[in-house]
Amino acid sequence: MNWNHRIIRFKEPGSDDVSYKFAEVFYEDGKLINYHDPFMWSETVEGIQELAQRLLKATTQPVLDESDFSEEV
Repeated sequence: MNWNHRIIRFKEPGSDDVSYKFAEVFYEDGKLINYHDPFMWSETVEGIQELAQRLLKATTQPVLDESDFSEEV
């Protein structure tokens, strides 16, 4: 299993409202399997800097839709 930070788009059912959030996204055999809120803390300043770099990299990747994941997420 692999993971990375990505941006996920959420659409409000029955509305045109859209929101975006950072998430830790998990893959198995290259397929999206799950996501959850990212850990936004570290025991070191360097760890926070690494997190900031991963989040910045997520902004350069295609945005994922919540519907890209199974109903079980």
